[in-house]
Amino acid sequence: MWQSSILISKYYDKDDVLKKGLESIEGLYFAEGEDDGYVSYDIAAKEYDKKVCQSAVRELIADLILNNIKLQFIMASIGKRAINTSLCTLISSMLYYDNKREEEFVRKHLSNLKNFCIDGIVHFRLRELVEEWKELGSIILNTLGKGFGEKEIYSLALYMLGDRKDTSLFIADSREILITNVTQGGLVKVPEVYSEKVHNIINAIVKYGASEVVIERGNADKELLNALRNIVDVKIL
Repeated sequence: MWQSSILISKYYDKDDVLKKGLESIEGLYFAEGEDDGYVSYDIAAKEYDKKVCQSAVRELIADLILNNIKLQFIMASIGKRAINTSLCTLISSMLYYDNKREEEFVRKHLSNLKNFCIDGIVHFRLRELVEEWKELGSIILNTLGKGFGEKEIYSLALYMLGDRKDTSLFIADSREILITNVTQGGLVKVPEVYSEKVHNIINAIVKYGASEVVIERGNADKELLNALRNIVDVKIL
């Protein structure tokens, strides 16, 4: 029997992303506790599920840190601002800037841990990344302070995205956010990091470096189509 524990502050898991992720791991058992602003999870798996569950838990924590928690640091630097589609695109381009290096860095620090204190991992083991995330937020804040319009904001987002893969994504359902990878096959995992579905769709397009988006006529509103046309080639069926 493999056993471990996870401790996280409610501040870093406001939307129960961690709990939802644990519930989705087949073969994993967990018990939840709560105390003084923190949530704890005692997790376990049978021996024959050990390796799969260990890997899935580390992947879940890495995704939480690199998507949700990184976004929180960026947003804290920006302050309370209404997010429209162009600003969402710019924020998302910062969120996944240099993502491969960050993924390797985070996974390295998670690989040898038996138990996981998320707040401690972020503030101590990943403090170098945290400073970089704050700087990304400052860049966005300075950009907004210059009064740039939508066109300039999309241009900066495209610059931050850099060279993209020759990848085509198909938005099968924009209401339930069902996106498939036409190039490689299979469903695309869409991180739920924004409160608005349209923003999560834009975020997914940015995250996976799509060069083309295919969408059925009537399956996207004007706001989403306008945003997509500013960052990728759009084909409407």
